[in-house]
Amino acid sequence: LDELIRMEGLGDDESLPVCSRCTVKDGDVRCTSCMTGERFCCDCIVLEHAWLPFHRLERWNGHYHEKLTLCAAGLRIQLGHGGQNCPHPLVKPTPMTVIDISGIHEVQIDFCECGIIGAAHHFIQLLRASLWPATIERPQTAITLRTLKTFHALNLQSKLNAYDFWCSLVRLTDGIGTRPPKYRYREFIRAARFFRNIRALKRAARGHDPAGIEATAPGALVVQCPQCPQPGMNMPDGWEDAPESERWKHAMFLAMDANFKMKLKNRGLVDTELSPGWSYFVEQKEYGAHCAKYQHEPEIKYCDSNHAAVDKANLPAQRRFSINGVGAVVCSRHVFYLRHSVGDLRFGERYASMDYMLFSALSLSAPAIKTLYVSYDIACSFSKNFKTRMLRYPTNFHIDPEALRLKWGVPKFHLIAHGPKCQYEFSLNNTDGVGRTHGEGVEGGWAELNPFALSTREMTGPARQENLDDACGGINWRKTITIPSLVRKSLKVAVEAQRRQRVAFTEACENIPQETQDEWIAMMRAYEDDKTAPNPYEEPVVAMSLVDVRLELAEEEAREAALGQLSPHETTASMFLTIGFELEEQQYVVSLLLYQNQFLSASQATEKVALREKQAVLRHRIASWRPIQQLYIPCINQLLSNSQDADADASASSSVPSTSGHPENETLYLPSQLPVELRRTGCVAGLADKEYRLRLAQAEDSLYEVRRSLRIRHTHVHFKRIHITGPGQKANTRARTFIARLMEKVARHAQRYRAAYSALLQLDPDGDWKHKLRELRDSDLRGPRQEPNQLGKGHFEATWIWRNLRPDIRDAPGADEDATEAEITDSVRVDWVNAKARVDRWEEEIVLLQVEMERAVRFMSARADSWRALLDSRPAVRPDIAAGLNAYARRQAAQFEEIGNSFIAHWKPLLEALELPDLW
Repeated sequence: LDELIRMEGLGDDESLPVCSRCTVKDGDVRCTSCMTGERFCCDCIVLEHAWLPFHRLERWNGHYHEKLTLCAAGLRIQLGHGGQNCPHPLVKPTPMTVIDISGIHEVQIDFCECGIIGAAHHFIQLLRASLWPATIERPQTAITLRTLKTFHALNLQSKLNAYDFWCSLVRLTDGIGTRPPKYRYREFIRAARFFRNIRALKRAARGHDPAGIEATAPGALVVQCPQCPQPGMNMPDGWEDAPESERWKHAMFLAMDANFKMKLKNRGLVDTELSPGWSYFVEQKEYGAHCAKYQHEPEIKYCDSNHAAVDKANLPAQRRFSINGVGAVVCSRHVFYLRHSVGDLRFGERYASMDYMLFSALSLSAPAIKTLYVSYDIACSFSKNFKTRMLRYPTNFHIDPEALRLKWGVPKFHLIAHGPKCQYEFSLNNTDGVGRTHGEGVEGGWAELNPFALSTREMTGPARQENLDDACGGINWRKTITIPSLVRKSLKVAVEAQRRQRVAFTEACENIPQETQDEWIAMMRAYEDDKTAPNPYEEPVVAMSLVDVRLELAEEEAREAALGQLSPHETTASMFLTIGFELEEQQYVVSLLLYQNQFLSASQATEKVALREKQAVLRHRIASWRPIQQLYIPCINQLLSNSQDADADASASSSVPSTSGHPENETLYLPSQLPVELRRTGCVAGLADKEYRLRLAQAEDSLYEVRRSLRIRHTHVHFKRIHITGPGQKANTRARTFIARLMEKVARHAQRYRAAYSALLQLDPDGDWKHKLRELRDSDLRGPRQEPNQLGKGHFEATWIWRNLRPDIRDAPGADEDATEAEITDSVRVDWVNAKARVDRWEEEIVLLQVEMERAVRFMSARADSWRALLDSRPAVRPDIAAGLNAYARRQAAQFEEIGNSFIAHWKPLLEALELPDLW
């Protein structure tokens, strides 16, 4: 703070110093734009700033510094002679307002009138001094080129509008509002619009064409996608003859959508287009006539989704807006806007509008492509009668259905809102050749364009389109220079995900016969070619009704209530151990109920009494089991005595109550719970081996029951989502209660498995059983597929419980004992084909990324060659213009070549690290 305040005074000087240049006069003027801080007299500072006319000065008035302009100090700017004096300048200097990033300046301009420079026009003299004239004839306002470039960059990157930029310059010029500069906002926005247009023409090499700007082709000003297939630029030789199985590598991926925030007020303003149909917007005259012809055509809904594209298509437009939104077609993998792919929506998101944009984009961007994937949030409806609608367009819009393989898909996030039929038929997860394309990128494009909505809705129609064209170009170029990092990240993710999915799928295949796998693969291919074929991804119909499952659960609960009861007949060793397992499970149940009991209110006394009864029953059953235990584990009395003594000592020495009165905490002392030495000497011979074999069976049975219960839960969650919807509380509560009971069953079976697993670790810690059975975590207790409406299917991995055991009758809900092996195996078909689809999509993604890497490098090389081909393209122009044309062509060629080389430099080490083939 002190240092900033110090700058307000004379610094180290106690009085006004002399001029640093002439050392005679007082140095009462300083430049706040220069870094030196030197002080000059008024005459000397003009000489020092002869070609720094837009610096800011301050003059010491004896008390403080006050603002001073170079014009007031006597500076006159001479044009036409590179800073030298003109022998025949204009008699009277021309006052002019100059807009610069440092503020708004009033200057005096001396135009050259000697006629020896070959450019007598005043606007040309201004341009050669890096000043953009606001008008051609008698310019009174100019904007520095650095100001226009700065505003252009800020407008594209930070979405700063022209008015806010102008106001910022006004604040820099006059912060207190007592000496406002001349109002030149309209001149500024007009100059910015012209500058943007000329700059786009320059970058598109229109200045190198002898035919001139008028010969600009439709869509010639766009920034093309380097990674999309561009025949003649980035495609390998012979790509047209690729076999059917390889055509997906050269496919075009498009995504369509509409945005209802990009409106235009109906102000009745008339304007002229500067670049009609030269960029991203469709040609307006033909498009407007087409939309007007079909504006009253009704939109038919073929899907049960609730998308605005369908529901609002027939709603009338708002009268205060002449444009109610925009539609766009982008490349869905890289989200680049294409030639003639953007159009205004005057009457809503209608087929007529979206058709036109799609056909227009295809005719210019993909005329020779043989495979096309199109994603649209209403593709299920839009694809109906698509070929019929095509016939009403000009012949250059037509596509050959025999030569072009067209596939439709719904973006992954939007697919959730569709019905089951659409979710199977239009799922990109199950479509061959798309890799991990999600189709939602166009929504991200709207996020970048929407900040322009408020400023562009006030413009004229042509100015708005040019502004949005420029914004689309800025988005495309920003994506171009970020290609290396995006591809690097995507490829690393794809390789790692493919590895994980391949491991999981290989484990799943080990339990499925090869002939069954071949059948399912053939089923997948048949469905890919013909959506009327049997659907391998469709959930099989469950024979068991909700009532059947509830009845079965009631029967199971009745059987469980009898667990641990001894038969009066002779008890064998296996029966003894089995009853011990049942008592072990009953202890878990009582412990769980005891935990839940602490949350019961005082009014729920019945539940508390029932819990005490269960504890008493369990205590009685354990006591009845102990005499049999003495036959097979003779040392049990000593173990129980030691345990009781330990409990008594612990109770006497601490405030912790004894566990002897809690049967759920009593140790049963099965062989697996004994020390190794006591297991050999204190048990009947072979008892530990019997427990080992029974525990293996118990673990496997429990795991199958876990899987079965999870399948039933998944089925009924799916059933509830489709059939039990709406605000009805009774049906929803009943369904939720039933699903909660199922999860309680899962927890019971999981606990039984964990008990068996812990016993196996004690009985045979290094046995072969560990290859098939693993520790069961809570995170493993999920279904073989994702929950309905859950995203991220490509990253989903079925847990080991679905991969380590063969399909069994215990896996299939509703299957009877006479079910064939094929019927049992078919119960896991959906899981298997989804797992295979995940592996296929990730492997395709790796291939597509490598193909796109090659395309991007070829594209940059082709662009460099195209610029070199423009050398000496206009031999009839003046030598100075020809030199500029050649220099610009060489610079552009060098930049594209540098970009291509940077791609290779980024990607070669990555390919080596991921052990992928070197593409260069």
